[in-house]
Amino acid sequence: MKKPELLSPVGGKPHLIAAVNNGADAVYMGGMAFNARIFADNFSDEELPDAINYAHAHGVKVYMTINTLVSDSELARAFEYCNYIYGIGVDGVIIQDMGLVRLLRKYLPDLPLHLSTQGTLYNTEAAETASKLGFRRVVPARELSLDEIRELSSYCAGLKDPLEVEIFVHGALCMCYSGQCQMSRVTGGGSGRTGNRGTCAQPCRHAYTDGEGRTYYALSPKDLCLIDRIPDLVMSGASSFKIEGRMKSPEYVATVTRIYRKYIDLFDSLLREHGDKAAEMYSVDESDMLELRQIFNRGDFTEGYLDGNPGSELLSGTSPKNQGLYLGRVIAVIDSEDKVSAKDEKSAARGALRRGRELICIEIDGSAAERGTFIGMNDGIEFRSSDRDYLVNSPVGNVCTYIKDTGDGYVLVGDFERGVETGDLAFKVTDRELMDRALDVPERKLPVTMQFTAREGQYPVLIMTDVRADSSVEISADHVVEAARKAVTDVEMIERNLDRLGDTPYAPGLTGIDVQIDEGIMMPLSVVNRMRREAADILLKRRLESVISGRSPKLTKDRTEEIKSSEALGEDALDLARIDEAVRKDPRKPVPIEIFMVERQAGTLPYILNVSKGRLDRYIRDNFDAIADACRESGILIGNLGWIERFRDAGVKVYGDYGLNIFNRQARIAYEELGAEMYMPSHETGISDVRGIPLMVTEHPVEAGVLIDRKGEAHRIETAASGDKTLIF
Repeated sequence: MKKPELLSPVGGKPHLIAAVNNGADAVYMGGMAFNARIFADNFSDEELPDAINYAHAHGVKVYMTINTLVSDSELARAFEYCNYIYGIGVDGVIIQDMGLVRLLRKYLPDLPLHLSTQGTLYNTEAAETASKLGFRRVVPARELSLDEIRELSSYCAGLKDPLEVEIFVHGALCMCYSGQCQMSRVTGGGSGRTGNRGTCAQPCRHAYTDGEGRTYYALSPKDLCLIDRIPDLVMSGASSFKIEGRMKSPEYVATVTRIYRKYIDLFDSLLREHGDKAAEMYSVDESDMLELRQIFNRGDFTEGYLDGNPGSELLSGTSPKNQGLYLGRVIAVIDSEDKVSAKDEKSAARGALRRGRELICIEIDGSAAERGTFIGMNDGIEFRSSDRDYLVNSPVGNVCTYIKDTGDGYVLVGDFERGVETGDLAFKVTDRELMDRALDVPERKLPVTMQFTAREGQYPVLIMTDVRADSSVEISADHVVEAARKAVTDVEMIERNLDRLGDTPYAPGLTGIDVQIDEGIMMPLSVVNRMRREAADILLKRRLESVISGRSPKLTKDRTEEIKSSEALGEDALDLARIDEAVRKDPRKPVPIEIFMVERQAGTLPYILNVSKGRLDRYIRDNFDAIADACRESGILIGNLGWIERFRDAGVKVYGDYGLNIFNRQARIAYEELGAEMYMPSHETGISDVRGIPLMVTEHPVEAGVLIDRKGEAHRIETAASGDKTLIF
């Protein structure tokens, strides 16, 4: 079984360095536009070449996120941008918009395309279509179970043009299927902030009030953590393990990458040494789990849908934010202006507090002491009410600038803003020592071997080999080796100078330097240094150039202008007014295919829900011929990638529904070429709002009939016709 790639998130240069030095095999990052994390630091066009070269110099691949929908007016610029990053050596693009996919497949066929999780792929039918569309990798929905990941990975490996499968293993989860959420756009007060355009306002993390007046975080999932399931995931056949977190800190990237690197390597070693017994020998140290929880957790972790639907266990609970590690309960609060007896031990620190601040006495919980959770200077401490409404009373927190351990299970900490009360619960949300240690790691190096030969009366020769690239260079100096007249050059002196590779991405292994010289020679060390530098420079240049070797060259400016003209980029666009009128005037009523097959009423148009994973997919597979026969006269609306070709090949008229996210004219052409005539464009155009289409489709069974958002808008909750999806309107 091949060891999977570890893919880490990069929001900016510090994140890139953290990911590389902590063991990532690949990173994914965004530019200043066209990516779903537009509020991350990201990289300017000027910064990208150095960033990509830095990663490649250290043996790390770079995937660029072009994973938003692109408007007609943006298509030319997006295409030119992809041509640019293709030319500077990006290893692949993670992409959602099928219009841009069509252009790249047609004009830059050597650019590897990865279908983003925003593409809402979850079944083998969609995987086959993705392969035909030219994708080399797919990132399926995070709602897949382990069995479904196994099935998809096996199927993708057996395709005529095989696909790699990339799965998320750690980080934030969305409540809605990615690519299908419109909650942010609709509830954003007209701001238009939406995940499909890179500006999600995270409505999942807001509080909602149900029909009974209860206010809680009904849509906020815990973060995913699958570190315990590495054996299952490796054996599933997935090609890449992805960490979410381009909006997180460099310390987060470093910590999570380091720990997942450790356990991927551990299981790989166990697998090679012990075969089938490897999984039962695998275990995760509690200290590593503690660090994962400390660096970021929303009420501990979830394994998502890996073993089926977790129900309410998916939710983050009382807070949608980082909840840290529990320390204990507040038993006393001392204000800096209180008149406390000098004889009182707890008042000894009063002089260290600023006016208007408080000193807090915490009774450390036994569980915290047992797992080794202690408070250090400059740790971040947060106090939360245990009996007051968290939603009304925000937590009080700050950096700890004073600590006194009384030695009897109590700790005094300060200084904090007023608002902490006796009985409040204390949490450590930031561990300063962990944060400092996360970035204090040596630079990642690539192994080289060096063979140096110096014979009297001959030119010295250095052969340096980049082991992982299997690339060697031979350097011969323009200097004849002479017999020593005074000082003799020995083996150790040459070895020390060959080992000075600190300013390069290379380092010799334990037996990486082999020096063969005649006795009694004089070899200027400046010559040795020059040979070493020249060899390293050549190997690095080869390594960087190897990324684009064999590719066709990037398109010239004249050629891109020709393409823009021939494809009418920026000129022709979706005629939204005409489409809107056609949708409004269409007398047919869209009905779920399950209902249509039972009632078959005239004047209805059957549709397959944009997320058919689970019962609906099984229903269609089991009854495909009957469904196709029933839909020949009416045609069928399809909003997911999986079923278009099947119904087209069965002679059924296919209409492209809103779930396909057709947002530009090129996307419309792409789906027409696939066999789907556009009926309803993406939600993002605003047209689809006329049909009362769900804002969210989720696997999570929302336990309410209505949810009222913070602006007073009521959102109706329904169960899909299939019975295994929740729809939020």
